[in-house]
Amino acid sequence: MPIDARNALEVHHAAVHVTAARDYTSSILEEWARLPITEEAVEQFNANPEQEIRLVAEWEGKVAGFAAIIPSNSELRACYVSPKAGGRGIGRALVLQLEHIAVSEGVTSLWLRSSLTAHPLYEALGYETEKFGEHTLSSGLRMACVYMRKTLTPSI
Repeated sequence: MPIDARNALEVHHAAVHVTAARDYTSSILEEWARLPITEEAVEQFNANPEQEIRLVAEWEGKVAGFAAIIPSNSELRACYVSPKAGGRGIGRALVLQLEHIAVSEGVTSLWLRSSLTAHPLYEALGYETEKFGEHTLSSGLRMACVYMRKTLTPSI
């Protein structure tokens, strides 16, 4: 089932502006997840130029989260959960399913740039911290992040 881009971008915005608000300044939050969600943003999401494999989770009939990997780059690109659906294991379930898909695509490890907010989730899922660093947003603004990696094990 294709992901509804507008709903996914709304989840992204809510996750950034509510869940990550304790870890980042308002200027970083605004750059990371802008409003309004424009048609251009929806088209860019739908174009999927990096060939992300995306999953969506629903809760109470609404998009509650989405996550994405780029198998060709061994990258876990995104995992966002609506604050209204947080704490229910949705992020964990999305990441574990994407890991399974990555293994089926021949990926042996995944790397990611985690937000400070999501760092504990990824640690709990077995991702190891490689270093603390920065991610440069499109405006040139830099946000703190954590580079992490996990070796994937095929299921038997």
